Amino acid sequence: MEHSFDIDRIVIKYAREEELSPEENAFLQQWLQAAPGREEMIDDIRNQTDWMKDSLQQMQQTPDSRIWDKVSSRLEDEGYWPPENASPGIADITPVVPISPNRHWWRKLAAAVAVAAIAGGAYWAAQHRSSSPTTPATQPQLATTTEAQPGGNRATLTLSNGQQINLDNTNNGVVASQGNMNVTKLADGQLAYNKASQEKSTESLYNTLSTPRAGQFSLTLPDGSKVWLNNASSIRYPVSFTGAAREVELSGEAYFEIAKDASHPFRVAVHRGDKTSTIEVLGTSFNVMAYADEGSERTTLVEGSVRFVHGDASTLLKPDQQSVLDEKGSLKTLNHVNVAEITAWKNGYFHFDNASLESTMRQLARWYDVDVQYEGKFDNQQFMGMGKIQRNLPLSIVLKGLENEHLHFQLEGRKLMVKP
Repeated sequence: MEHSFDIDRIVIKYAREEELSPEENAFLQQWLQAAPGREEMIDDIRNQTDWMKDSLQQMQQTPDSRIWDKVSSRLEDEGYWPPENASPGIADITPVVPISPNRHWWRKLAAAVAVAAIAGGAYWAAQHRSSSPTTPATQPQLATTTEAQPGGNRATLTLSNGQQINLDNTNNGVVASQGNMNVTKLADGQLAYNKASQEKSTESLYNTLSTPRAGQFSLTLPDGSKVWLNNASSIRYPVSFTGAAREVELSGEAYFEIAKDASHPFRVAVHRGDKTSTIEVLGTSFNVMAYADEGSERTTLVEGSVRFVHGDASTLLKPDQQSVLDEKGSLKTLNHVNVAEITAWKNGYFHFDNASLESTMRQLARWYDVDVQYEGKFDNQQFMGMGKIQRNLPLSIVLKGLENEHLHFQLEGRKLMVKP
């Protein structure tokens, strides 16, 4: 059981008064105690808002676009209504007529809806759609046209002759021929290389797959290795591996599952600014994060073994270990890292547990293609016990889940302001 990925399901079961296993109950209690206000919020759902418990059961059979109609309708009945011309998202709920002596009751109500949207809404949607790990489900219709929408399967393929193919709007099927290989778009977000003939290629041809901000794509290399490319990233690779080693070049972030071939080791040249590192593998799964705007380059091993090399320094990684190369070129190895958290993006989720404010904002900026500005000072703000948040949600919904009494957000077009 991957605890960091299960809190949304456990919260739903708890709110619906379904029986929890001892392990689920222990994890729920840990999550409730990790941040102030969570226990009160869940109690509000269970004890004071019977309609919410009913909705949790009904929403499973309800199309996403209708979920928010039902929520806004119920809020109207309770004396609340979103501002005119605003979308029925939780960020816009304001009280019109007080219905409780407690003037902060509307905040509890909004928080309860937030739990349904963030801890549960994405879960319901995922259960009723079929999507690959690299293909986020269609986002709920929550936002107006000015909302910052999540990224999706967007990429550009650059062929060996320099021709560029926009894969966003290219039909499935063979999109190009390179040497003895057919380049095929299998489905949204998936590209593969397959032999068109048994003749050996005599040319050294290279292709490059690049994703923009708010883009992602997956790739099956000619040797059968699989690559998931995160936003604002690129990978350069030969259309046919013919040498003693299989070599590719990466910038940004990617997750690799390498096809085993002991006689042809696999190497990844990682470019980060003016620095280049090398990862050597035989057959393994690992994640590489090497964005230029991050403070370090990190390689995380899921299974198998890899050797990370930078200059004269190197380290051999075992599963659940991570190499960290900082800005000064210093290399260290971390043990027992949270692999599920690090690779969450590949499976369509954000995972912000123990993440700093700055790191979290950089992830959101890349995925939603927004520019972040800070107003005021923040003292080592970290997000604790967040669980998973699906990456197909509009930005305003994600921000609502991150806000607290010391942290607020204001979104204006493509500009995201962070305020104390």
